[in-house]
Amino acid sequence: MDYRTINNYSANIIRNFDKNSGKEILQYAVGGLLYMPGTNTKIAKKIIQKENPNIKSLVLCLEDSIGDSMVEQAEECVKNTLLTLESAITAKEFSVSDLPLIFIRVREPNQITRLVTKCGSSISTITGFVVPKFNQENACDYITAFKYALELVKTPLYLMPIIESRNVMHKPTRMENLCYIQKQLKHISDSVLCIRVGGTDFCNIFGIRRPISSTIWDIHVVADCISDIVNIFATDYVVSGPTWEFFEDKNNPSKTDWASGLQKELFLDRLNGIIGKTCIHPSQLPLVQQSLIVSEADYMNALQILSMSSQSFVGVKKGTNGNQMNESKTHINWAKKILALSGIYGIKKDV
Repeated sequence: MDYRTINNYSANIIRNFDKNSGKEILQYAVGGLLYMPGTNTKIAKKIIQKENPNIKSLVLCLEDSIGDSMVEQAEECVKNTLLTLESAITAKEFSVSDLPLIFIRVREPNQITRLVTKCGSSISTITGFVVPKFNQENACDYITAFKYALELVKTPLYLMPIIESRNVMHKPTRMENLCYIQKQLKHISDSVLCIRVGGTDFCNIFGIRRPISSTIWDIHVVADCISDIVNIFATDYVVSGPTWEFFEDKNNPSKTDWASGLQKELFLDRLNGIIGKTCIHPSQLPLVQQSLIVSEADYMNALQILSMSSQSFVGVKKGTNGNQMNESKTHINWAKKILALSGIYGIKKDV
């Protein structure tokens, strides 16, 4: 692939994606993933009316955000949400290309099977399932249920496991669990969109909660675990960052320390191999998306590296910004990631 081909490829796919775009794009396009309770009856209306253009991906949550006594009601609500979206698409009031990436967060394996059966053809409006507390004890059951869903659903469907269990946090059992999960996911690797990390659950094990002035990377016992997750999974999958617990106060919008803290954590996420973030409030979404925009210098260096990789007679060049070394063999994976992100989030001019 030469320089012009790479450049054209990037320009052609900028920001154009939907649930059928393929894993190579969608794994990066998830970006800021907004959690919404499955009991929310207004979600379909808000999506159809495009009330918040920043929502590119969302989760209908049937786990922690709802009470144990509300499960059946929440499933019915999710079913109605998907039916409403399907009807709007069928009536051409709305198109699949306008649909955000929609995931359902389940609470146990059988719920995947139950929802696929209950929702019928409207399940085709979702992009996949989010699986909480994915570990050695439940991985096989979740994968079996997901495989069954793949047989029934005719459109692409993906799984996003969340690693957040106590037996992963504790070092004596961590590597055994992570390696087991990695081995099991290989059976459905083409359908695993991202590996998600539950930092809040990890903190809760030790009774820790980070303040607005600190990041998850300042909590060393948690950062150590996240680093191991990146080590095991990031060569095969995108690993996404944990929730930031602070957001905009509408009664005091001038108070922006929540945003400064989130930006700091997003920078450290990217530095440590994390892409994207679980979000709990719409005000967080623009900052997550902005953090994924590629700088002009990174973009130009990525193009140069990929151009070199197709020319066997050159392996090292001075970077396009004049003070950096680009080496085709050691920077190629970074360059591919930068090109993928630029195609989705765009390129910002360097100041």
